[in-house]
Amino acid sequence: MTPRREALRAAEGNAEPRLVSLAELEQGQVSIAAASTSSRFAVIGAGRVGASLALALCAQGYTLSGFTSATPAGRARAEGLLGRAATLHLPALVALRPEIYFICTPDSVVADVAAELGAALAAAGPQGPAAPPVVVHTSGATSVSVLAPCEKAGAAALVFHPLQTFPEPLTGATRFAGAGVALTPGPGRPDMAGEVGFRTADDLGMRPFLLADDKRSLYHAAASVACNYLVTLEAIANDLFVRAGVPERVTFDLFLPLVRATLDNVASRGPVDALTGPLSRGDAATIAAHLEALAEDAPASLSVYRSLGEATLGLVAARGDVSPAVIARMKELLTGL
Repeated sequence: MTPRREALRAAEGNAEPRLVSLAELEQGQVSIAAASTSSRFAVIGAGRVGASLALALCAQGYTLSGFTSATPAGRARAEGLLGRAATLHLPALVALRPEIYFICTPDSVVADVAAELGAALAAAGPQGPAAPPVVVHTSGATSVSVLAPCEKAGAAALVFHPLQTFPEPLTGATRFAGAGVALTPGPGRPDMAGEVGFRTADDLGMRPFLLADDKRSLYHAAASVACNYLVTLEAIANDLFVRAGVPERVTFDLFLPLVRATLDNVASRGPVDALTGPLSRGDAATIAAHLEALAEDAPASLSVYRSLGEATLGLVAARGDVSPAVIARMKELLTGL
C-alpha cells in the first residue's frame, strides 16, 4: 500500500475530514481526506478513454451512476462493456446525482458538453447537504476554463489527463496503473478539485502531477511527440526496411526488439547516454551514404531523416565524444548548407 493510500484509508475513520490545500499537494504531502468525496461517478462519452476509465474505476470499488455515448454504435459498444443501459440525455444523468462527472468526449466538443452539463446542473439545483459535484475533462490540450459553466452552477472543475494511450477499453482499463496524470484544478474550488484528482489518481495507482493551465498546449505537444510521432517513425522505418529488401511480413518482428531495447536504455540511462549509431560516433561518411540512399530510393523520407539528424546533434555534443569540427561537418551534410 502506498503512503498516500495509507493516509487515505486512515482518513476514512476521521469524524471531520480536512480538505488539503493545493500548496500541500504541490509539496508532496499525502494526507488526503478520503471522505471529502464519494465514489459515485458518471462518464460522458464512453468511448475508448471513457469506457477504459469506467472499467478501471469500477475495479477499484467506485460506483458507475451512468454514462452517455453520442452514437447508437458507441452506445451499443459501451453497454456491452459496462453491462448496463446508457443514459440518453445529460439532464437524466444529472438526476442520478453522481459526485464526479468525467467528460471523455473528443476535444472539439468538450466546451459544448460542458455548457450543456452546466445548464443541467443549474436546473437541477443544489444536492442538499451533499458536497458539490466535481466535473472533470480528460483532454490533454483543452483548458480547464471550458468547464466554467459547470463552476458557475456550483461544481468544482478539474482536468485529469492520463499520460497514456488507450487503443481499446479492455486493454485500456489496465493501463492507468503506473501512468502519469496531469491535474489542472479550476479556479472556483481548486482545493476540492485537486484533492479529488489526487485521490482518484492514487486509487488507480497513477502518478499525479499539477500542470499549469497556460502550459497545456506545450505539454500536449510533448505527449504527441513521445507517443504519436513514435508511431510515425516506426511506420517510416518499416517502409525503409521493405524498400531495402526485408520481407514485409517480418519487418516489425525483426526491428521492434531494437526499438524496445532503445526505450529501455532511455529509461535507464537517459537520452544522452542511450544514443548510439553513426551520429554518436561522428561517422560523417555513413551519414552521407544514408542521405544518398534516401534521395535515390525513398525521397519522401529524406526531410524527416535530415530534421531528426539535426535535432540529434545536441545530444551528440552533450556526450562530448565527437569534436565540434566533426559535428559541424555532420550538420552541413544534414542541412545541405
